[in-house]
Amino acid sequence: LGLSLLEETPFEGTIRDNVTFGDAAILDEEIYQTFKDLDLIDFLKEQPNGLNTIIYPEGKQLSYTLSRKLILARAILKKPRLLILEDPLNQMAQEEAMNIIQLLTNPKNNWGLVVVSRNHDWETYCKECYEMKSGKIIK
Repeated sequence: LGLSLLEETPFEGTIRDNVTFGDAAILDEEIYQTFKDLDLIDFLKEQPNGLNTIIYPEGKQLSYTLSRKLILARAILKKPRLLILEDPLNQMAQEEAMNIIQLLTNPKNNWGLVVVSRNHDWETYCKECYEMKSGKIIK
């Protein structure tokens, strides 16, 4: 299960630790590919110690979008059979959001995808969409 929640933030530790959650089986090559897919590779190249750069508590030195992408990378790197995302595109620029939608909905990823979002851009990519109002699901 891969999970990315809206209020989740990076923790104090290296970039590598943040995206692997300490899973030593995740190779650097997998991290680099995921960072390329999420358009994080330039961010990584700018860091003085690359994957070993320390992130402050709650990712305070990172923009909101960078924090969201790192949390998303963490969920993706688990290679989940089911990926559950809460508002993964919140506050992202339109082009950036569309790139992430295309990445997440690509059939080659071979995961089930559940997205809870207020962003209606997802509707075109979903097999099924449900709307919730006053605690009840309406279609």
